[in-house]
Amino acid sequence: MMTSALTEFRRDGFTEIPAFIPASQVRALQTSADDLITSFTERGYRSEDFWFFERPSGDAPVLYRVHNLERQGSPVIASLFAGGPLHGLAADILGAPVRSTACAMIVKLPYVAAAVPWHRDRTSVPAHTVCNLSVFLDRSADNGCLEFVAGSHLLPDGADVAAVSGAGPATAVPAQAGDVVVHDVRAVHGSRPNGTATIRRSIVIEFAPAGLSLPRDG
Repeated sequence: MMTSALTEFRRDGFTEIPAFIPASQVRALQTSADDLITSFTERGYRSEDFWFFERPSGDAPVLYRVHNLERQGSPVIASLFAGGPLHGLAADILGAPVRSTACAMIVKLPYVAAAVPWHRDRTSVPAHTVCNLSVFLDRSADNGCLEFVAGSHLLPDGADVAAVSGAGPATAVPAQAGDVVVHDVRAVHGSRPNGTATIRRSIVIEFAPAGLSLPRDG
């Protein structure tokens, strides 16, 4: 891992690794993602792992997250969760052997995807201890890219997220397919709605040191 990226992660709570996932693997992941999304949008599949919201208009529900992604029947996604380069990257970031602890796909469908409110993934772990790696399957810019408040991972557990995000400044992190955005789970972050014709999908895997037992308060 580049020294500059590790420095950014520890200082700001996030960093970006360009073109980390090979194009052939990105295409395979895109195919699996397409199948999962169309199972919901076109074939009517429903599961407690497929999170969606209803629109006031009464139109079709909007899928925004697939939880427990490694269990949804895609070998290529399951293998990404089980081992490989992402585990090596996370180990470099955290400075210890790691285990993958959660896996989800974030879906921002064209025109209808809502904003993800400002939040922190976890606060009951020290800074620089647990990280999320977001593998982007599409270009992410004006269609709802991640935004962070730099340094917010170092704030106390009880910091007011609304006040922190309001004070800013917010840093947008545009990405291309194959890029990996790394962030500390304590970092304050969110994303805007997708009002464009371009879908935005990312696979997010949480990593923790192999011997660390994580609290369930997320």
